Amino acid sequence: MKIKGIILVVSMTLLCTKISSDENFNYSSRGDVKEYIAELSAKHDFDFEQLLKLLGSAVYQEKVVRIMNRQPEGTMTWSGYKKMMVSDSRISAGKEFINLYREDLYRAEDLYGVPAEIIASIIGIETRYGRITGNIRVLDSLMTLSFNYPRRSEFFKIQLEEFLLLSREEGFDPSSLEGSIAGAMGYGQFMPDSYRKYAVDFDSDGIRDILTNPVDAIGSVANFLSKKGKWKPNTPIAMKAKSILDETTFQSKFKPYMTFNELNEIGLQPQEKIPGNLKFVPISLELDEGFEHWLGFDNYYSLSRYNRSKLYVMAVIEFSRSLSIYL
Repeated sequence: MKIKGIILVVSMTLLCTKISSDENFNYSSRGDVKEYIAELSAKHDFDFEQLLKLLGSAVYQEKVVRIMNRQPEGTMTWSGYKKMMVSDSRISAGKEFINLYREDLYRAEDLYGVPAEIIASIIGIETRYGRITGNIRVLDSLMTLSFNYPRRSEFFKIQLEEFLLLSREEGFDPSSLEGSIAGAMGYGQFMPDSYRKYAVDFDSDGIRDILTNPVDAIGSVANFLSKKGKWKPNTPIAMKAKSILDETTFQSKFKPYMTFNELNEIGLQPQEKIPGNLKFVPISLELDEGFEHWLGFDNYYSLSRYNRSKLYVMAVIEFSRSLSIYL
């Protein structure tokens, strides 16, 4: 009887845990979801019942949370990350993309001041030129991260709100759009708020389509860097530096704050002349052995507005240099 009693207790505990778990992922029955829907309905005139039905249809994605906690930018060395992002196959795809859309890249550069190779580099790194744009429903990703990822839930609730507004404005079916694990969409992997603010109709067909239209994507990436990134035309992005001290490393900052006169104090020597005494941020990149050092200027910060990872920004820079010979 004692053993049977223990088994019964364990079984009931597992059953209750499963029920609790199921309720946690049954979004239409959760109070916090209903409260969120009520706020959106009052704020944006959404129909409560329709929105409850839509958000209630979302499916919790365990892999979204798992992958969000293991982003390569936080776990890889610069050596490994660069090898992955600036590969021969990606460069070959970049050459093909440039040959197809050279005039559009130049037009975006002329209009927004962002170099054509930077635009092409970002689209190549984000989605291999539209070949890998994500296969998870944006609704599922954003609901999972809004209501089952406490660390950044507030950010993703804003993105979910923006996604619903975007879908209404652009006539999208919010239940069918697919994207990345974070809910980013299209050639340039724009989050919903960036889609609303910075996507442009670059081919003048009356539609802002960065999901399937590479020309609109080219203009939209350039517009993003120009407006949100405050890109400064005809100024450097970053330059290599040499460490004159052993084991010199720096914290990951993006906004320039140092001047040439401070270089000796931090033990770095630029390998080129810094034009106009521009401010910079020191950058340490971990290699398989040792470190590599750079100085990042205002446009380094501009690129960080796209993705706040020094590995990502440096990959864009290095990839763009590989692509520049084709422009």
